[in-house]
Amino acid sequence: MKKRIKTPAEGTLSALIKRCGLLDGLSPQDLQRDCPTATIYSFRHGSAIYYQGKRCDDLFCVLDGQIKLARVNREGRELTTALMTIGEFFGPALGAQGVRQSPETATARGSVAVWRVAAKEFHQLLLNQPVLGLRMVEALTRRQRQMERRLECVVFKRTEARLAETLRELSGAFEPRCEHGFGTHIRLTQQELADLVGATRPVVSTILNRLRKQGVLGYSREYLCVRSIDTIEQLIGE
Repeated sequence: MKKRIKTPAEGTLSALIKRCGLLDGLSPQDLQRDCPTATIYSFRHGSAIYYQGKRCDDLFCVLDGQIKLARVNREGRELTTALMTIGEFFGPALGAQGVRQSPETATARGSVAVWRVAAKEFHQLLLNQPVLGLRMVEALTRRQRQMERRLECVVFKRTEARLAETLRELSGAFEPRCEHGFGTHIRLTQQELADLVGATRPVVSTILNRLRKQGVLGYSREYLCVRSIDTIEQLIGE
């Protein structure tokens, strides 16, 4: 279920710019002029922002919470491909012209707020703000390198090291940190985390249980957090 908050006023747009590094330096007037129909929506946990195979003409920026991206094959097997966090852009039309069917389903993990903007309006913003265009290229390049690094980990690293690498990636390199040491609570099931690690759920579950007993991790059905960052960093290097 989604709830439309409103077309952002200037004060709300200022807050949006602060939460999204990609928009840093833009003015509320710039956003209002080029993205006049952009709107902020809130979603409850488990709500779909858009569905795989359906038409979606919009781009999204996470303002609060986390968004899971996942694909389902013909047999109904779901594969989690990414977890988007505050300040990150996502959507079928990201970096592409024209309307496209979505290759994945985007689902809210916890309570979520997103800035929704029509792709054609955001493309106009890119044309008027060359610096923003360069930042978008950099962001897409980082995402591509992230996927390449994940593939490299699957080939060359043990499952425990891959899990540690994934935790650091999802946490934003542990910056900023919560009281437990982690940058943010990760809202993923063990199966979803296993998908990102490139391992089976039983194997990931066994490693998580061992690390929890050692005091390295704390987790429940709702979240996972790291209590010993140094141990995670050591596991990555193994």
